[in-house]
Amino acid sequence: MKNSNSVQNKSKIKKVRTRLGPSPTGFAHLGTIYQAMIDKVWAEKNGGQFVLRIEDTDIKRFVEGAENVIYDSLNWFKLIPDEGPIYGGEYGPYRQSERLNLYKKYAEKLVKEDKAYYCFCSKERLDEVRKQQQNEGKQPMYDKHCRHLSKEEVQKKLDAGESHVIRMKVPENETIIVEDLIRGTIEFDSNLVDDQVIMKSDGFPTYHLAVVVDDHLMNITYVIRGPEWITSFPKHKLLYDYLGWEMPVFVHTPIINNMDGSKLSKRQGHASVDWYRRKGYLPEAVLNFIALLGWSHPEEKEIFSWQEYVNVFDLKNLSAVNPKLDLKKLDWMNGQYMQTLTNEQFLDKLYNWLTYCIDNEYVGATEYETHWTKQDYIDVFNWLRNLDEDKKLLFAEINKPRVKIFEDLLPLNNLFIKNFNIDEEFIELLNKYKNSEENKEHLEWIADLLKNSDFSLAHLKNIELQVKNRADEVGWKIMEVFYPIRVTVAGSKVSPPLFESMFILGKEKVIERFDKALEAL
Repeated sequence: MKNSNSVQNKSKIKKVRTRLGPSPTGFAHLGTIYQAMIDKVWAEKNGGQFVLRIEDTDIKRFVEGAENVIYDSLNWFKLIPDEGPIYGGEYGPYRQSERLNLYKKYAEKLVKEDKAYYCFCSKERLDEVRKQQQNEGKQPMYDKHCRHLSKEEVQKKLDAGESHVIRMKVPENETIIVEDLIRGTIEFDSNLVDDQVIMKSDGFPTYHLAVVVDDHLMNITYVIRGPEWITSFPKHKLLYDYLGWEMPVFVHTPIINNMDGSKLSKRQGHASVDWYRRKGYLPEAVLNFIALLGWSHPEEKEIFSWQEYVNVFDLKNLSAVNPKLDLKKLDWMNGQYMQTLTNEQFLDKLYNWLTYCIDNEYVGATEYETHWTKQDYIDVFNWLRNLDEDKKLLFAEINKPRVKIFEDLLPLNNLFIKNFNIDEEFIELLNKYKNSEENKEHLEWIADLLKNSDFSLAHLKNIELQVKNRADEVGWKIMEVFYPIRVTVAGSKVSPPLFESMFILGKEKVIERFDKALEAL
């Protein structure tokens, strides 16, 4: 394999057109968004078009409603195509199931020109051939049985209505040379390339024929796809040659791996876009994160805007090395994005997240584990909706630096949503540093201050200073004077900033909790 920059030159005179071709077979995969992002940024950078094509010819894997999931996921990331089934365009239809006559036309053209042939082999025969080849240690391939049928034999079988497929004729004893923008020149031994089925017995094309026909007819200039398609590259090269068409520039991106080096599998929850949405990541943070998978900013920046990405991105700088999906880094990055939001933006995105979680069941490969229930989402939404505007903004202010994702909001903010039991476990937690008598005297002192407060934030912050000064008066550590107050108000040893939380909670509820704690003590 050797590097080649010439592969990019042939599309320079054409307007850049990229395409995304997902299959509606279930949830939206993060790898699909990764490709869509590169398609979008390259088209936008070059003043071209980003095309969405729905590749729905695999009837067995088709899932009702999955096409809408694709649109919804692209919308969430703001990766809006310029053309597609619901966007329009002059190269439609953009669903492959609506283009069957085109594939049939070109498949029959290839047969007529002796570049493809009818195959009548049964599934049972094909299974037996494959089994025998495996037993002999050979690479399983079609044995080209029907390739040698005479025209008379073929016509007789067609007239008899025998079930058949159409296979492409792969030349023997040749080297098939292809060019990839990242990987350079790649050579394949034609004897190891199967006579691929290009038209199935049900009249639907396979991916190989459909994608070549569509990319040509839709004037696609850059085919950006995953490395799993490299083994199909020589088949597509042959089809372009057979049909007399110029090939677009091919870019096989790196494949996203888990931290242990394993492939990001559809069986894993974090392969699904829905997983990121339900955990409460920001789409702009996820895009920034995946932009750095297999690519580096020329100034080695970690965080940058979409427009900056457009300005500095170049396809040739993609790496062929498979990057690892470091979710801890994503958490950090999302936290950085959270802190740049205004309080109003934080609340707006929080409302959108809560609404999504309330209205949508989890759509992913594995069960989604979370400490939130559907009722929690509803309770938080309703609580926020009924909160005074100044308290909403303060809630955002105190949580922005403390949560990396929206899912972190619980249990940190449980004190606002849920009541807790004043029981033996609570008393044990309360008396962790001081005994009941000492804590009772301390809580009575702070309760009197609070009862005489107008509960404005300014007044509460003044009381906070008095609590700090009390530490010296009673000979306690700063942490020891605040700890029993926090447990009394929050029912926990952790909470957002204490006196801001009291302001949001309100005087009535705060005093009620002090009264119950003192009664228990």
